[in-house]
Amino acid sequence: MNYKKTVCALLISFILSTLVLTTSAFAATEDKKIERVYSYLGAGSDDTVQAKPEKPGKPSPIATVNIRNIPSGDTLYGTVLIIAQVTGIFDHVVYQVGKAAEMPMDQVDSSERYEASWTTTTDDIGSSTLVVKAKDSNDEDVASSSVSVQIVGAPVYTLRYETDCMTGQTPDAGVIEYLTNYWLGHAIVVQFDIDDQNILDPTPSDGYITEADFLALEKTYNEGPTNSKLEGGYQYTLPDKWMLYGTYADNPVDPHVGGFTYVVRIGRDYVAGNYIFIANEMIESWESENNIPVKGGEVIVTGHETGHSIGIVVGAGGEKYDTDYYSIMSYMRLENAKDMKDYWYYSKEYWSTRNLGYYD
Repeated sequence: MNYKKTVCALLISFILSTLVLTTSAFAATEDKKIERVYSYLGAGSDDTVQAKPEKPGKPSPIATVNIRNIPSGDTLYGTVLIIAQVTGIFDHVVYQVGKAAEMPMDQVDSSERYEASWTTTTDDIGSSTLVVKAKDSNDEDVASSSVSVQIVGAPVYTLRYETDCMTGQTPDAGVIEYLTNYWLGHAIVVQFDIDDQNILDPTPSDGYITEADFLALEKTYNEGPTNSKLEGGYQYTLPDKWMLYGTYADNPVDPHVGGFTYVVRIGRDYVAGNYIFIANEMIESWESENNIPVKGGEVIVTGHETGHSIGIVVGAGGEKYDTDYYSIMSYMRLENAKDMKDYWYYSKEYWSTRNLGYYD
C-alpha cells in the first residue's frame, strides 16, 4: 500500500469520526448523545500526518521505566501480561510483585517495550505493588516504576459478545483466545459466542455495509435478550453486546475504517456502548499487504472496538487516538499490529477510562 496517497482520505476520515448520529434508531437527549467511534488504518511511518513513533536512537545516560498497561488501582486475576517501556542505558529489566522474588522481563522485538507474564496465586489476594526495574550489569537499580494493584481470587465481571458473521468473515480463533485471556487477567470474563456465520450483505452491489445495512442485520440476527435489540431502544448498560464481522465499512472510496461501535456520550464522558462492526475483509487485505500473518490487525480492531463498548474512549465530541502507537487504542498500525506480535496491550491511560460498574 502506498501510504502517501492515503493522507487526504485519512484527514477526511478524522472529520467523519466526529459526526453524531441523527437516525431515529439512536434518539438522544440534549446531554446524552450516541456517537459512532471507529478503528482506523493509521498513517505509515513515512507519512507526516502524525508525529513519528518512538525510534531508539543514541541511548540517554538516564534510564527511565514506564509501566504501560496497568494503571494504579487496577484489579488483576490469574495470568497477567505486564508491559513496560524502558529507555536509556541499562543492562536488563525485571519485575517484582510485593515481596516476591524479582523476575526477568524480555524485550519485544527491537522496541523499547519489555514484557512478562505473571500468574497470581491465592497467597497474592489483596492489595499489592507491582514494580518494574531497570538494572545495570552489577544488578543495581538504575530506574524503576511502580503501581498499586488489587489482586482478586475470582473474576469480577462477565461480558458476552454475540458475534454474527458475514460469509467468510469468521473471527480468527487465536484472536479470540488472546483477547479472552488478556481481559481475564484484569478480572473480566469476556465470552465471544460465534452465532450465525453466513450472513449476506442486504445491498451487495455497493460492496460495503452502510449504516442502513448494519441496522437491518442487527434487527434480523441479534438474538440476545429482548432488551438488547435496537428495536427495543438503544442499550449500553447490558452485559450482552452484539458484534457483526463483515467486509468493508461505509464506503470503499475511504477504505480505512477497520470497525466501529455505537457509544453513548454523556457530557464529556463516553460511558459505554453496544452494536459493533468489524470490517474483517478490509483488515485481512491490510494484513496481507503488510505481511502480518499473525492476525495482528484483527486483534487491534476487535480489541479497540470491544474496548469502546466498555467506555474506553478519550476525547469529547470526537475520539482522540492513543499516542502510544503500540497500544490497541491507537490506529491499526505496523507498530501495534505487527511489532507487538503476541503481546498486544491497552495503554494504562486508556484502560483506566473503562466503565464496568454497569455489569456487576
